[in-house]
Amino acid sequence: MNIYVRFAMCLVFHAAGCLAYVFVHDAVVAFKAFNGGLTIRGIAIGMAQDTFLYIFFSVNLMIVLIPKLWAKLCILAAMVGFILLTMLVDNSLRVLFYAIVQGSITLLAILATQVIESRCAQRASITAEPIEISAK
Repeated sequence: MNIYVRFAMCLVFHAAGCLAYVFVHDAVVAFKAFNGGLTIRGIAIGMAQDTFLYIFFSVNLMIVLIPKLWAKLCILAAMVGFILLTMLVDNSLRVLFYAIVQGSITLLAILATQVIESRCAQRASITAEPIEISAK
């Protein structure tokens, strides 16, 4: 697969994931406005949820630029680990939402691009090798 085609495909899938996460993020903000928050413990996360949104966008952009699968998964694990490390003590319910949703959306985009890329490589290898039929 051409490097530019792979880059465009990764960019489309990760941009769709970021767009989906923006809608999920806005749904959480609306839920908090109507119901008074996810937990009533007196601990507000304030700008942390916006910071996680920006981290999510920047991690997805880095993942688009990197071609190796293991590097993409390491960056994803670092993002989820950072979210867990910073929020697990005070906001245990919110950390589950942010870590699971951000991690799963990014993982789905990575897997979708890897499956399409492997199918294209498999299809290219099948069409590249001519079939020889020998008559005996």
